[in-house]
Amino acid sequence: MFEKLKLRGKLIKAFRTAEIYQVIKRGDRTSYQFPKIHQIDHQNTYTRYAFSLLNGIDPDLLTKKRWALRQVLGSNIEVNGNLKNFSITVHHKSLPKMLNYSYQTIHPHIEKMELPVCIGQDIYGNPVSWDFADLETLLISGEIGAGKSSLMRVILTTWVK
Repeated sequence: MFEKLKLRGKLIKAFRTAEIYQVIKRGDRTSYQFPKIHQIDHQNTYTRYAFSLLNGIDPDLLTKKRWALRQVLGSNIEVNGNLKNFSITVHHKSLPKMLNYSYQTIHPHIEKMELPVCIGQDIYGNPVSWDFADLETLLISGEIGAGKSSLMRVILTTWVK
């Protein structure tokens, strides 16, 4: 019980930092109304907050102020929802720095694609793949050391297999 109250306070602090609230003035008093928190699901690997925005709060604020939410909740957050009802999932682990390429592992995920390329792994450990046959154009750019050559090696290795 105490843990959920702590998590609720952390989410309200995130809303305050990101300025996601309504200001209500009554005379010389000012109060703040934050989004309504419906559920907090705390597990070993993640914490999920389900909430709804009050009428008049711009849903785009969650995207625009994502950096402020990350400063309070952590860098591994996932925001889902639209218009009024949203959830924020805070993952307690981050993506690994190095992924081992194993064709046998990704093959079931790409076997029905025409020009498949496995480009990485999501936070849950599932392969992320694109079908290049669906892309009209592709631009690969980045700074030195960003992984452009590594991506090209992955593309070629997948197609050679």
